Amino acid sequence: PVGRRVAVVVNYDHFTILPDVLDAYSEMVKGLVERHYRSVARYTTSSFLRMKLGDALKQRGVAPHIVESADLARKDLAAQR
Repeated sequence: PVGRRVAVVVNYDHFTILPDVLDAYSEMVKGLVERHYRSVARYTTSSFLRMKLGDALKQRGVAPHIVESADLARKDLAAQR
């Protein structure tokens, strides 16, 4: 209903995902990026999640950059403008 693509900050703190659904989730994220996001910044304090999700997104051609904090994500998003 917004009528345009939007800038997004995604909070992955306290996020868990089962390995069995990581591929399907990453494919869904790719669709969101292609259809709805003008720019996106992601963050989580979990280095393990940054690595696993980053790898899964990269395999689908989605920018895998995930930073460590909300502040860094906002700065990253501002830099994308």
